[in-house]
Amino acid sequence: MAVSLFQRLQVRDFDKWLNPDPDGLAQMLKSQGVLAFGLYRNANDPNGVLLQIQFADRDTLNSFREWYEPMAAQWATTHPGAEQEIVDNWVGEDIPAYSGTLQ
Repeated sequence: MAVSLFQRLQVRDFDKWLNPDPDGLAQMLKSQGVLAFGLYRNANDPNGVLLQIQFADRDTLNSFREWYEPMAAQWATTHPGAEQEIVDNWVGEDIPAYSGTLQ
């Protein structure tokens, strides 16, 4: 069953935090087993971010977390201003009959 990781982040400086290469970011996430992702910015707080990342199963999600946490910490040390705090973090299971694209 597909699962998604939802993270609400508070970043120090959105422009410094954001990876400026969308294609490179997509390839990096794909190499870690990500099926789809969404990035949303709070309309009232430009440094408030919601990240949704979808995986085929919990094992892939857990593997991603092992890779992601040290990578995010390293990114922040090599990119001043890119620090982030995870405000909320949860895993959701896909409900197939109620998920999809509307046409």
